[in-house]
Amino acid sequence: MSTLIAPAPAALDPRPGPAIGAYIRNAIRSVWMYRLDLLISFASQIITVWLLKVVWTTVYGGASSVNGISRTQSVNYAVLAGCLQTALMPWNFSSLADRVRGGQIGIDITRPLGLIGQCLAQNTGTLIARLPITMVGLVAAALIGAFTLPPHGATVIWFALSLVLGVVLVMLMNLLMSFITFWSLEVGGYMMLYRLGTALASGALIPLWFMPGWLAGALKWLPFQAQMFSPLSIYFGQVEGAGIVRALSVQLFWVLLMIALSWLVWKRAMHKVVVLGG
Repeated sequence: MSTLIAPAPAALDPRPGPAIGAYIRNAIRSVWMYRLDLLISFASQIITVWLLKVVWTTVYGGASSVNGISRTQSVNYAVLAGCLQTALMPWNFSSLADRVRGGQIGIDITRPLGLIGQCLAQNTGTLIARLPITMVGLVAAALIGAFTLPPHGATVIWFALSLVLGVVLVMLMNLLMSFITFWSLEVGGYMMLYRLGTALASGALIPLWFMPGWLAGALKWLPFQAQMFSPLSIYFGQVEGAGIVRALSVQLFWVLLMIALSWLVWKRAMHKVVVLGG
């Protein structure tokens, strides 16, 4: 499991552009330097894709559709969600807890690029570094007939826009969760619950289409569905026309709200900073 390490001295450049680039490059290297872990991730992704196809095909049995959702759609949804989840929600998505425990946070908060910018840049680098794993999964899915492109090019464009908003929302919510380390140094349990809860509530494990009405209705009031379910609903044609605009508006609302919450929590966290190790 990779650990993000401190950026190169170039990150001390007072200009934000070079500093952000240094953090992103450093995060990419920290993932790619563990070659065996990377190879295992590629193999795991291929196996996961195959298992998802087998499981969802078995769930349907001899039925061609359930609740108006075809077997092909469900298989494609599960595979695409599983591949995206690999990049968007890695098990280790922040090094903030390690840096607080080790005392490096004292240096981080004095850098020209603020701590929020550092964390988001590191998360961006981790996401970019894990994209090849996602792509390998999608290629494997296409080869076994578990992934196809939508029939209309416009759908891909709307999906891409929605996915970008979903990615931004994931990063902001990951950032908020990583701030827990300012109140509790042992955050492994919190992070595991958050990751598993997000996978369920975002529709990455089970589409909201198949959840009980009361549960699906409740989850639509939470930000998690805007991470994954909204983009995938657009991709598979379950949301069309004016519904796409509404979905994008909801995603944008959650992004703006999480930006405000991140800033407020960060200001509060500054009163909790304890520099360990010196």
